[in-house]
Amino acid sequence: MSADAVGTTAGDVDDVEGDHEATEPATVDVPAYYAREIAERELIARECPVDVFVSGINPRYGWPYRMQSAREARPSVRDACETLIIDSVFQDPHYPIEEILDAAHDFDADYVVSKDYWALDGQSYPLNEMQFFAERYKRHPCEAEILVPVGADPSKYTLERLAKDIKRDSPCNIGGVAVGALSRERGELQADVLRRVREIVGPDVHVHALGMGTDPSVIGAIRESIVDDPQRPLVDSLDTSTPENAPKNNKLPDKRWSQKRVLLPEGDKSSTVRAQFAAAQALMLAYELTTWCDDDEISDGRSDLSRWG
Repeated sequence: MSADAVGTTAGDVDDVEGDHEATEPATVDVPAYYAREIAERELIARECPVDVFVSGINPRYGWPYRMQSAREARPSVRDACETLIIDSVFQDPHYPIEEILDAAHDFDADYVVSKDYWALDGQSYPLNEMQFFAERYKRHPCEAEILVPVGADPSKYTLERLAKDIKRDSPCNIGGVAVGALSRERGELQADVLRRVREIVGPDVHVHALGMGTDPSVIGAIRESIVDDPQRPLVDSLDTSTPENAPKNNKLPDKRWSQKRVLLPEGDKSSTVRAQFAAAQALMLAYELTTWCDDDEISDGRSDLSRWG
């Protein structure tokens, strides 16, 4: 290995979209000519006041923040990030809490989304669900911080109770609230809910935007808060599956996150190509949320979307 190269291990990479992988791990040298690219990418990721988590299973690109479903978690994706969230498989109300905690523990997750049951009746009962989840958490070796999911219309009482538990270092290790169940709502409503949650819980509670996507109103509202005070963004973190899902479906988004049809090549190792598009989209979103981005079309969170065409 040359002094200008970095040793890393490739292998133990799960199949993605049918690509075939070697079963034996191999050590490769990262050439020095990648150093500038990596440094510049990291600079944007770290400068962004909001942690942008990419939800997906493609391990062929590195990004500091990744999110995986407990059902699909795999070690290769854990190795491709620094900070990991394990999601609770909300689509399946019967998915066992023990298996969620097992995944968070096995993959050394930093955060785990506690089990929620929106799928049962369209409602969420955060305090009851949290207590149910917490009892199992206390008996489990999992040390990940818990993100408590709240729905589209959380009560002030619920949010104040959760904020109080977080601030007093609850034995349940509650790390923040995850505002979700809004993926089918208009972006303006999503932004309004985030503003309301932030107003109630205050600036010191971690707020995560759970599965909201990349609606221009939400991105604009977050940008607006960052322009006002980069130390107090509307949300502390968000997750999106667009970076992986868009290229998988032969689409790519523009800066306004309007997806356009593209024809990407198919075949063995094609997931490596799609992975680079995923990384670029994560980088684009992080860049849009920095103060470096000077673009009038994504500079605020106004509700009037006519300008998007």
